[in-house]
Amino acid sequence: MSPLNIYRIYGMNVETSFALPAPFANAGADISIIQGAVPNVLSAQFTTHTRLQFDGEKTLFKQALFGRFLLEKKGLITVDFPTTLTEPHAITATLGSGLGMMLHLRGNIPLHGIAIETHKGAIIILAESGCGKSTLATSLLLANINIFGDDIVALHQDSHGILNVHPSHRRFKLSPEQLEAMGIDTTQLSNTAPGINKFGWDIPLELMAKQALPIVKCIHLQPERLKCIQPKITPINQLESFTRLRKNVYRPRLIGAFKHEQQFFLLNQILQHQCKSYTMQLPEISQFTSYKEYGEVIASQLLTL
Repeated sequence: MSPLNIYRIYGMNVETSFALPAPFANAGADISIIQGAVPNVLSAQFTTHTRLQFDGEKTLFKQALFGRFLLEKKGLITVDFPTTLTEPHAITATLGSGLGMMLHLRGNIPLHGIAIETHKGAIIILAESGCGKSTLATSLLLANINIFGDDIVALHQDSHGILNVHPSHRRFKLSPEQLEAMGIDTTQLSNTAPGINKFGWDIPLELMAKQALPIVKCIHLQPERLKCIQPKITPINQLESFTRLRKNVYRPRLIGAFKHEQQFFLLNQILQHQCKSYTMQLPEISQFTSYKEYGEVIASQLLTL
């Protein structure tokens, strides 16, 4: 049997027998992940065709590519992977459908995007798919900006009621073009899931944010690109901020599925009280000679905001 390790991911100490791309925790586990058989139904009130089942304390989730997951609020995740699933694909499933959903189940609603470290605190940059999040993440890494992680932005309130961003993990989902720009040989990498043209790459540990930081700015990426070399950053009012925040939740349908509307309203209220929100339109990357130059220009705007 493989030895158990405890990793620090999304502000949780996660114990598991398989390696995860994250730093080791310095305290005991509050989440355990085990591999085992997961039933088709939680109870008689559900049918085998129900993809997401929730009984108030546990949720059973079925995913065509990754198998079945049973999550319990108390801190246990049982994964039932197909026998054909590779280790890199199992990591993708664990970080998203396992731990990302555990955040939701416990009422710590995660957001979809990235977060960067500044001397004042953390700037969260949120986006729906297709808005340029991965391109921006690649560019900021090349500009030597420390990042909390890719895809899931994990938030927890501290003892003073301040929302902090917690480091996630080192596994980034990047396209072959983005990895080539960073000088990474993709022949040694695996795609993140079957049929997906993005590769999983573990960023250098020195480019990961090391500790939780309070949110000082919230940025929502716009899908439209600009024909100039500077991003356009625009303050938005509370109503627009609320609407955009809901869209930029990681798997937003889980709010309703887990009956966490109240938790989302509280998250929005705390965030709006704590920091200002903006939209940002990014320039076309074709206006620049390299991803690094692109990242440096955008970073200079963000760090002086």
